[in-house]
Amino acid sequence: MLDKIKRTAAALALATGALAATAATAQAGTQAQQADYAGCQLGYVCMYQNEADWNAGRPSHSWSQYGAHNLNNQYGTKWVFNNQHSGAKAQLCFGYNGANCTGLVINSYTVGVADITPINSIRLYP
Repeated sequence: MLDKIKRTAAALALATGALAATAATAQAGTQAQQADYAGCQLGYVCMYQNEADWNAGRPSHSWSQYGAHNLNNQYGTKWVFNNQHSGAKAQLCFGYNGANCTGLVINSYTVGVADITPINSIRLYP
């Protein structure tokens, strides 16, 4: 399963522009939906600094509370994995404190690859 996700996410990384509007499904069945994955605890949204960190399961940031979370000093392409359940989503926002949330929406059990440079916060919501 991880190899398929890595291949899909790598293809997305090559296809992304300034702000990715794509995401790869990181699920391969109900078993993957009920556990920690890629170093990201179940119920969390995790950000990885690069593909190597994603592959090694080393997130640099993780959030579990609904609401906005500001990003500081984050630039370039990042991998964001939504390991929340029950359909909860994560969205990349251009403004701080969840303002101007017109960026990529990442569904549950999905990894999004995006240029985080113009992004200043991430919003978690049901």
